[in-house]
Amino acid sequence: MLLYIIMEIVEHIDEVEKVENNISQPFTQEELLNADKYDPNIDYRKELLKKYENYELPDYNGLDDFVENKDKVALIRYCNLIIKKNFPEYPSVMEEVLVKKMYYDTITNMSKDDYLEEKRKENELSVLDRELQKIKDEDNLEYAIQELQK
Repeated sequence: MLLYIIMEIVEHIDEVEKVENNISQPFTQEELLNADKYDPNIDYRKELLKKYENYELPDYNGLDDFVENKDKVALIRYCNLIIKKNFPEYPSVMEEVLVKKMYYDTITNMSKDDYLEEKRKENELSVLDRELQKIKDEDNLEYAIQELQK
């Protein structure tokens, strides 16, 4: 019986080799050479913790106080859509971190004076013009969101 099994294997070796030779490599040689090497002698977790042991979270308290709540919500939703589109493989916890980072970076880089001037001009508009502006802004945001989702 054992001899029969060995003979069967020997008969099909050519077929197996053909299949193995047709398997394409998922990475090129260059990608394999440039890949990070894993060293089992290094405790990567320990190195990571050491690298960030003195890291302090930035204090964002009061940073966005001048921004109206409706604008905060719109910015959060827009940042969330960007993250979901560009990083779909990330877990939800990482998405949350990235949304917060993008949100606060945007607020930090905003011109407070320009924003407040825009809001002042908006408040001087008549009710009709203000509502038309809201519709226009919502349409622009919806358009941007739809473009992101493409």
